[in-house]
Amino acid sequence: MYLSDNKDDFLNFPKILYEGDPFYTTKSEDISQCEKLFVVKEDDKILARAGLIYANDCAQVSFFEAINDINSVRFLFDEIKKYAKSKGYEYLIGPINGSTWKKYRVTLPSENPPFLLDNYNKPYYAELFEKCGFETIANYTSSICKNLNRDYSRLEKFERIFEQKGVKIRKFDSDNFERDIRKIYEVSIKSFVNNFLYTPIEFEEFYKMYEPVKTFLNPEWILIAENENNEAIAFIFGFDNLYNRSEKSLILKTLAQIPDYKYKGIGSYLTEFLHKKAYLAGYDNIIHALMHENNVSANILSGELYHKYKLYGVKL
Repeated sequence: MYLSDNKDDFLNFPKILYEGDPFYTTKSEDISQCEKLFVVKEDDKILARAGLIYANDCAQVSFFEAINDINSVRFLFDEIKKYAKSKGYEYLIGPINGSTWKKYRVTLPSENPPFLLDNYNKPYYAELFEKCGFETIANYTSSICKNLNRDYSRLEKFERIFEQKGVKIRKFDSDNFERDIRKIYEVSIKSFVNNFLYTPIEFEEFYKMYEPVKTFLNPEWILIAENENNEAIAFIFGFDNLYNRSEKSLILKTLAQIPDYKYKGIGSYLTEFLHKKAYLAGYDNIIHALMHENNVSANILSGELYHKYKLYGVKL
């Protein structure tokens, strides 16, 4: 077993590891932030890989992938820790690909299949991290609401309250894609600024994250709440779960609002609005995706547990 930093090996490994996996989507990976690449090999076989990124005052295990072999993964993490210590870094977290705007977390084993844009990885990753001394530093969940036929009477109360405040809800305008993505961006950076591991992001980078999914987005499930000045104060971002071909399933990916007490309750209003809209459209369920366990919005009509996720850390 030996260590390499070969870029081609690093980028090709996921294609080998997930070959034939129907839930793995081949995509290009931007590893430009990586300070160093680590590839563990035995003879010509790649066993594990990870990059190291320094951000948020700590080192990050990034782009982690591995076969189910504790010896090769322990070797990988030992080498990463050794390098991080030599650079004077004091804490190592992962997996996280640079920031929480990008892919991060480990998805724990589950009987439920992944959904579109879910955090997807091999089911043994959590065990590998834990056996190598990493401890949980944050927990996340996705939940599923199967009972969409419920009492939505309080929507009328919400509507009266927010109409009096000059708030209107409209669907995303695909013909003005960049304008509405910018509105979503402005709300996001205000809403998430106090979140765990928050990192600032420029609009150009934010836009690049959404541009690839433009083709399959349905504006009906992306709702923007605006005040009397047509300024966005909140949004809810949903899309069809194209992985579920036996049911009509919707993914609620993001719910965000600006931190203004005047608009307290707008998140609940948008969530119920979307739920009722989906029910009337004949949907069977809604998945509330990738919520931090302390996120208030995770408790709004969220339903049954669907997936669990963990983020790990270890002191160097």
